[in-house]
Amino acid sequence: MDPKALKLELLERIALLDDEARLLALKRVLDSPLDYPISNEHLSVVKEGKEAYAGGTARTYTWEEVQCILMEDRAHQAALRHQPGDLELSDAELAVLDERRERHLKGESRSYTWDQVEAILKNDLKR
Repeated sequence: MDPKALKLELLERIALLDDEARLLALKRVLDSPLDYPISNEHLSVVKEGKEAYAGGTARTYTWEEVQCILMEDRAHQAALRHQPGDLELSDAELAVLDERRERHLKGESRSYTWDQVEAILKNDLKR
């Protein structure tokens, strides 16, 4: 499609939009840096991490440490496959797990899907 015709079509569609949420979402896309398909808000998280890394306050891992962490995670995943009654946990251990879950549900802790972890690792390997 011709770029001029595409621009005209997009302008016509934008002019017909009345939904404020969609207009704000479009504004965020247009306000984001051209060379990054992510919002400025998400980009600031990346910049904070980069500053911590450059300042020496971020924790870095060797490849061996990452492999060890992944192996431990696989062991944890295997443990999670058990039925609820299979694991014997003390009341104190259950209280810690409940407290962590509550923090997670309130958004006070970060969590990532496995796909996000893989993407982060792949991006790190590209550098």
